Amino acid sequence: MAKRKTNEAGSSTGLRTDVLRALGVLKAATADQIQRLSSPHLTYRHTTKKTAAVRKEARTASHRGALNDLRRHGLSVDGGRTRGREEVRLLTKDGLAAAGVELDRGPEEMGGMPKSAGRSGASHAMTVNEAVIAMIRPKPDLDLVAGEPAEAIAAAQAVVEAPNGIGTITSYATEVALPATGTWKNPGVGCAWADIVLTAPEAGLPLLFIEADNCTEEAPIIAAKFDK
Repeated sequence: MAKRKTNEAGSSTGLRTDVLRALGVLKAATADQIQRLSSPHLTYRHTTKKTAAVRKEARTASHRGALNDLRRHGLSVDGGRTRGREEVRLLTKDGLAAAGVELDRGPEEMGGMPKSAGRSGASHAMTVNEAVIAMIRPKPDLDLVAGEPAEAIAAAQAVVEAPNGIGTITSYATEVALPATGTWKNPGVGCAWADIVLTAPEAGLPLLFIEADNCTEEAPIIAAKFDK
């Protein structure tokens, strides 16, 4: 009998760690979002391939492999597809615990899983993810873009020279209960939840709660959440 490979998709330990850290914060994400957050230089590779779909497949291949290896270890699962037909990946209970180790966070600091993630397109989870990525503004390592076409290098250079974002992936948490009753681990029924919590004292933001909305609720309902 052939010896079973531990990581059949060939992912490295570092790459699996990056995926765990990203999913530990975002909870439900696509390989594209994880790649843009963890390895932004890959966004500027494979630019000579003919179509956007082929380029995306090439630049996310390593992270998809890492996700597949984590799935074989029982740390992640498929979570349906977005409305754009991209596969969503989720952490299992064991995966959330493993991500907590990589993020140096206890179970009560990890936050919850997004409600109905993947079953109805995960539109809210995707909005939360894009908000986190937009605030971090991940910058590519230009050394890892060397040898690419001039226009790709120029695009990467423009991102590097743009204003910095706020914090890193470890500055963020999502789906965090704000228990007026109960405890952090077991919040009371009906307590408020923060879509995103940012802790970035180095940027003058010691604590910021962020509500991400898909414009499916009236403004007074959204405003009431802050009062709550």
